[in-house]
Amino acid sequence: MLFVAIHQHTPEMCPADNPAPIHQLASEEHISASGVKVLGSYIAPPEHTLFVLLEADDYAQVVRYFRPIGKIGTLRIVPVLGLQEALRVLSGH
Repeated sequence: MLFVAIHQHTPEMCPADNPAPIHQLASEEHISASGVKVLGSYIAPPEHTLFVLLEADDYAQVVRYFRPIGKIGTLRIVPVLGLQEALRVLSGH
């Protein structure tokens, strides 16, 4: 399954001064232990927002992956379909 996750935090909670949680998200060991595949991750520093596209077997794996930043801000996890797959589903094929 594909998921888009959006993490936001306030400037006061920004991990820039203590980036260990963000480094953990980038750690191959942590990614592997969580059971997810990170397809892309992007940050918008002025907005204090992180966007991550992941592949996982289930929602619980995605939640486990984001545990290091769970207490600094909010996290929205949305299951998504690729556009071609969605078009097939919508057309009944």
